[in-house]
Amino acid sequence: MTAESSHLMSRLRLEDGVSRDDLPFIERTLAQLFAEVERFDSSMLDIGLRIKDRGRPGMRTSLEVHVQGLSSMIGVSKLTDTKDALNDAEAKVLAQLRGHVGRRNHHRPRQPQA
Repeated sequence: MTAESSHLMSRLRLEDGVSRDDLPFIERTLAQLFAEVERFDSSMLDIGLRIKDRGRPGMRTSLEVHVQGLSSMIGVSKLTDTKDALNDAEAKVLAQLRGHVGRRNHHRPRQPQA
């Protein structure tokens, strides 16, 4: 656990089907997401995780990431293995995040060169 990922974990809202006991597992599983959002001030972030009907058929994992100034990003997985579902939801959020950041950087006005 790095100091930065630990700080980002404090921005994580645990919702249905997730408990504080899951935090070490979540931190390891969402390491790629945390590495991507380190570029933002943590006060600009809100991350929510929900696992509906955990361990049962019809399980649904939702990962929501809100970064101030960007559109909300939501990754949903219907996989029934918790780790696989979290990885799937994370991948969907990462794709959206990279798209938002890429578009934002692409539309920035360029500074005139001297």
